[in-house]
Amino acid sequence: MNLRRFFVKIGDLIRDVLLAAVVSEPEKKVFFYITERYPRTLHCIAFLFSLYLIFLGLLIAKIAISSFASGSFIVTARSERVEYHPQSVDPPRIPFRNATLYWEDNNAATFDPMIPTESLTKSHSHPGQGSLQIQGNATINFSRIGKGPLHIQIRSSGKNLVFDENDAKILTLPETMDLVLNNPFDMVLQGLPWKYNVDGPLLIGKVPTYDAYQQDGLLLDGEIHMVARQLLSGNHYKVDPYKLQLGDGLQFVPANPITSGMITFDHDRGLQVVAMVEADSATINKFRNTNLKIRNNLWSKIGKDEELVITWAIMLAVPGILVFAIRLLYFHSQLHLK
Repeated sequence: MNLRRFFVKIGDLIRDVLLAAVVSEPEKKVFFYITERYPRTLHCIAFLFSLYLIFLGLLIAKIAISSFASGSFIVTARSERVEYHPQSVDPPRIPFRNATLYWEDNNAATFDPMIPTESLTKSHSHPGQGSLQIQGNATINFSRIGKGPLHIQIRSSGKNLVFDENDAKILTLPETMDLVLNNPFDMVLQGLPWKYNVDGPLLIGKVPTYDAYQQDGLLLDGEIHMVARQLLSGNHYKVDPYKLQLGDGLQFVPANPITSGMITFDHDRGLQVVAMVEADSATINKFRNTNLKIRNNLWSKIGKDEELVITWAIMLAVPGILVFAIRLLYFHSQLHLK
């Protein structure tokens, strides 16, 4: 019973607030006349306004929570250098054709991803098709400077297995090695496709420094889209792309996000990279320590989430409708008073 009285008092309070906000000079008798003449209508309006406030609070809370949720990033770039860390200890084989494999018996304790192939003591040339199976945790560096050969430098925790075109194992190589595709441009001219599917974190490009050695490879161009879930349906919307420029570096937070994509090459410079990255934010690192951070936020939702825009427009229209209804009651009461 006490609970019922509490809600009745709350309803009366909301009703009086609405009347005071809409009806001018509430001290006059028209204010009390409306209350007595249209009690059910006013309580209905007060109830709808209460529901509106509750829904508005829930909407704002949902917007705030979703603004801090992780987003997805679609990266399409051309780069001379891509560092890859497979999530699996048994990643897909790396295909090759007309390749040379370099290795040494005594692997260096410190792995240099750009170590010159001349310093590796042993090599094996394979003119036909083949594939390389990496075993264990690994770091793989794909590098192609200009339109030159493609270097795939590997540091793994297990031995690397080499197979010929008939899927027969022909070599077992040490953990540190360099696989070189000697003529990728000729493969393009002959219409022989090459691609490698990646399923793990990528580091694309490298910001240039003042060091004398500048052969690490650069990101040449590209773009990154942020994709996030819409407010209500769970569908996705896409923010306008950020352009990647010569010499940029691309990193994500967390450092090891869920990533899937593909690396390939064509007749142009470097390598082509396409990747989908699930991350909290992306950072475009530029020369002289200038960084551009991209993340899911309220402003991107307001600009691109159509469901949020439509819902917010409806929410803004509701108070106007309620005010209009009270105004009608007010004018109707004025006619009766006259």
